[in-house]
Amino acid sequence: MVEVSIITVGMNHLRFIKKLYSTLFAEHPPRVSVEAIYVDNCSHDGSVDWLERNYPDVRIIRNEKVMGFGENNNIGVKASSGKYVAIINPDIEFIDDAIDRLWQYAENCGDSCGVLAPKLLSPDGSIQYSARNFITLRSFFHRALTRGNDQSEDSSVGSYLLKDLDWDKVQPVNWVMGAAMFMRRDFYDELDGFDTDYFLYMEDEDLCLRTWKSGRPVVYCANIRVIHNHMRGSRRIGKMMLLHFKSLLTFFRKHGFNIKSQVK
Repeated sequence: MVEVSIITVGMNHLRFIKKLYSTLFAEHPPRVSVEAIYVDNCSHDGSVDWLERNYPDVRIIRNEKVMGFGENNNIGVKASSGKYVAIINPDIEFIDDAIDRLWQYAENCGDSCGVLAPKLLSPDGSIQYSARNFITLRSFFHRALTRGNDQSEDSSVGSYLLKDLDWDKVQPVNWVMGAAMFMRRDFYDELDGFDTDYFLYMEDEDLCLRTWKSGRPVVYCANIRVIHNHMRGSRRIGKMMLLHFKSLLTFFRKHGFNIKSQVK
């Protein structure tokens, strides 16, 4: 029986998945039983050929047309068989025994857990602000003014990014970035997975909010670490920023403009 299904969606991410699967299978292989599913979103950089040659045990699902982040992950989860699913971006590198520890934490808390997320570290070892408050019009406006710069000293940005959070403490948070998420497969199905009304951006925040609304917490697991080679696609005005804004409008339409913190 497979305990953990590791779902990764990639599109021309060959340079990242080389490290992802090396750290998963060679450098830090989990003790718990896992399967790896890679949903290829119409790559043309040789990703699929490389995977087939080097990691034949990875199950590859090839898209015939480009689809959004949430829809691709839903496809991967639907094809999986594990008790738990780990949504893992291609720019993640595993260190220590992250998968085993996430699995053990989930086993210990049972149905009382919603989404679990490890601490995300930059390649230089610095902490990323991967747990956040729910977005508001004010915080989005200030985020846009500061061009998405996490190092900005803007107070609204700081509040949104939870800069005053104790990043070394295991604790419930409003939402976590979708780069690395861990949850029970049956709970993912109960939520109907990611909302496919979002093509890109906001689907992770939406999933976490729906997790809270279902009565389960989102937990930041500060004692479990992975490296995140963060790819920022919406800092400059262009197609990605427009997609981000469109997803923001969808989020507000679904959940309102003044979402209260779920953390008590």
